[in-house]
Amino acid sequence: MRVRGLVGFLLVVLCPGFVHAADCIAIRQGEVSISQGAGCGDLKLVSRADGAPAATWAEFARPDGPAEWRYNEWIRREVAERPRDKFAIESLYRSDRLISARYSFHDSVNVDATRWTLLSPDDLVSLGAAANACWRQFANDKERGAAFARDWATERPWVDRDFELGLWPEVMREIIGPDVLDPVPSAGRTLRVFVWVLRDQARWTFGDLGARVDFGELLGKQAGPFSCSFVNADLKAIARAGAAVPP
Repeated sequence: MRVRGLVGFLLVVLCPGFVHAADCIAIRQGEVSISQGAGCGDLKLVSRADGAPAATWAEFARPDGPAEWRYNEWIRREVAERPRDKFAIESLYRSDRLISARYSFHDSVNVDATRWTLLSPDDLVSLGAAANACWRQFANDKERGAAFARDWATERPWVDRDFELGLWPEVMREIIGPDVLDPVPSAGRTLRVFVWVLRDQARWTFGDLGARVDFGELLGKQAGPFSCSFVNADLKAIARAGAAVPP
């Protein structure tokens, strides 16, 4: 733990570009632009030029450190795997701890700059507390809340132990993209899906004002997607001891 903390401290001190936190992408009337403010690094927008469906993404022009290399590697792989898909960048947040980017193909990426790996959401917040907060948000929705509470009932509040890796085999996946595959309501299904979503860093998107978690189309396509939102005050209330908010 001491070595990991020292690495994170040195990364902040020795890499000036990581000193500030910023939302680095702005979208106005469908036009995407990059913030040139402190903290965003040397970003550039890239678009396809080969006649394939339109796609726009952001890369670090001159990667400064492993976190930026890791992000560039991820987005280039995503672009290569989607040669016939239309997509665009929706947000990119960068701080001394995190690079968090979201694209319109529903997946996000969160690179933990202090470890040079993908962020583990449970390093930042109590996943049990996050699950309970998200369930309440969905159940209190004016239009969809009653249907959600009926189809996604839970027998008890979540606790952090529910999210321990050993309890859930990696093959147990009940969501592909935005779609929930298991159509049969049960408390067990609710537990499994909430655990799987909240443990998955690709479902989280962070910004200067807070975070959101995408749960997919819990009540089918007609009802639309469900997203759980946390402003920074909400994140602080469920944050792990010592975790910075915003990250």
